[in-house]
Amino acid sequence: MSLPVADPWFTIETVDDGVIMLTEPHVARLWRANLFLIRGRDRDLLVDTGMGIGPLRATVEGLTDRPVTVFTTHSHLDHIGGHFEFADRPIIAHPAEAAKLAHPTGPIGLAYASLSAAKRAEYAAAGFDVSGLMIDASPAATYDVAAHRFHGAIATELVEEGAIIDLGTRRFEVLHLPGHSPGGIALWDAADGLLISGDAIYDGILIDTTDDADIPTYLRTMARLRDLPVRIVHGGHKRAFGRARLHEIIDTYVESRRDFRAPAPQGPGVSF
Repeated sequence: MSLPVADPWFTIETVDDGVIMLTEPHVARLWRANLFLIRGRDRDLLVDTGMGIGPLRATVEGLTDRPVTVFTTHSHLDHIGGHFEFADRPIIAHPAEAAKLAHPTGPIGLAYASLSAAKRAEYAAAGFDVSGLMIDASPAATYDVAAHRFHGAIATELVEEGAIIDLGTRRFEVLHLPGHSPGGIALWDAADGLLISGDAIYDGILIDTTDDADIPTYLRTMARLRDLPVRIVHGGHKRAFGRARLHEIIDTYVESRRDFRAPAPQGPGVSF
């Protein structure tokens, strides 16, 4: 199938103080993740890497001359596709995501037909179009859609709840927010009320039917997020939103899963 060429591949937008968002507009909405470059004095933090289709590293290096560390919110394919371009850079992930990050099991090519029938049915049930290709353009005339592969990457730093990531002028606390995935982690700047949430929450269809999702655990994460004094949330998909919208998204999700009971906390050291 012949596709038009989209150059540049990424859109680039400043969405907050020292926060640049990159997106892949020609990727289907199911797979179109938000990537964030967070500026610091000593280093910059690249949050997630998208599908691994267009030249991400060259794009990022055009935006900064500082050292870049990659932060992995979770290991789903639409968030780790470009990690391999940063194999010589520090890569942060939660221990529960490290194996999938190193050995992703993605389709060969970018046609929905390359997914299993069960996976296509799962996405269709969630309201997504699963016909045709996952992209509507290519990053170069020589790009081979059928040859696309998802490459693994090794996490060089494993972090859990409460870890601090210091960029020199900005410090983030790592929040462990499982449910969508076992090792989903977010970045919390309490001083600014800014949350980079990955797929734990965003203003769209929240997916909790994947093989590694757990609805009761997700409900616990939602309860925790509802109490967080956020100013703004930058999610793994869609646009940013404030605290009032955060509560609406959480309440809608909880109501949709009211037949599930969240498990009781396991003790004072429990990680959500």
